[in-house]
Amino acid sequence: MPSAEKGPRALSTGKPVSPESFACTMESFGPVGAGDSFAIAVSGGPDSMALCRLAHVWAAANGSKVVGLTVDHQLRQEAQAEAHSVGGWLAGFGMRHEVLTWTEGAKIKHLDRSHQADARDARFELLCHWCQENRIEALMTAHHADDQAETFLYRLIRGSGVDGLAAIAAETSRNDVRLLRPLLSFPKADLVATCEDFGQAWVSDPSNYQNSFARVRLRKIMAAFEEEGLERDRILKTVSHMQRAKAAIDSAVDAYMEAGSIQGHSGSVHLNLEALLAEPNEVTLRVLARCMMQVSGAIYPPRFDSLEGLYQALGTTLWSDRTLHGCQLRLKGEYIVVSQEDRKR
Repeated sequence: MPSAEKGPRALSTGKPVSPESFACTMESFGPVGAGDSFAIAVSGGPDSMALCRLAHVWAAANGSKVVGLTVDHQLRQEAQAEAHSVGGWLAGFGMRHEVLTWTEGAKIKHLDRSHQADARDARFELLCHWCQENRIEALMTAHHADDQAETFLYRLIRGSGVDGLAAIAAETSRNDVRLLRPLLSFPKADLVATCEDFGQAWVSDPSNYQNSFARVRLRKIMAAFEEEGLERDRILKTVSHMQRAKAAIDSAVDAYMEAGSIQGHSGSVHLNLEALLAEPNEVTLRVLARCMMQVSGAIYPPRFDSLEGLYQALGTTLWSDRTLHGCQLRLKGEYIVVSQEDRKR
């Protein structure tokens, strides 16, 4: 059986998130499920259970309906029982609940490698597909301020650039589904306190305490950083700076795409080479990455070292037509043509 906890209030260091504070955050997203429905990814932990309680109150006040979606990855024996508990909790306060099963999990869980990345991708595929099938435009996740700080440090350790250090965006999209993260400004302690305030139980995930996971180790590193003055709020300010820088660069990419690119046949994109090379390096790299993602339909950009090698060859005698990230890149007159890779050839 899952471990259901309410957690003694004496252990809470935060304060409950009020429905008014949550409503103010929701205003920044514009219309969400007005007169319709939206979904929430619910693992059953205190973060997602707090989001469910707050979103349920908000939805009732705005004439919307909300459904909770739990993914059973079939990687842990307890997952099915936990999903059942989540369904019971949600039914207790009047929220619809659906369980989505990743059948591949049962096949790969015995393989001697980490399943985290596979499970994360599968989770979003299942959630977004369900939303599409049920004509739900918005899906909320319970990422919070602690997740934001941990993501920044994790990507800093990996040597990420501006995009990576901008960490988690409040709103993105995937497969035409809006992904909303309304809890990014609230620390986990406040979400635990919110569950306690509602009298809401939650599932305790044992992986949160296993040192084999990078996130667990990062939390210990963050505790050491805090002793030196690098507190979570300072990290979040840096994230905010990086997000503004990313927005400025993205605006420059948008301007180039408007003026220097032409949509060709079969989804290809023609880029004016002279105008492209006149842009700052960072803008040129992002234009190329965006075009390859657009043409190939990939969710993620190409690896930076491959992208940088492509950029360094542009406009030089080192250039040769090539394939990258599911795309063909050819020099045609004054244009670089990005088209889908000919898989048969």
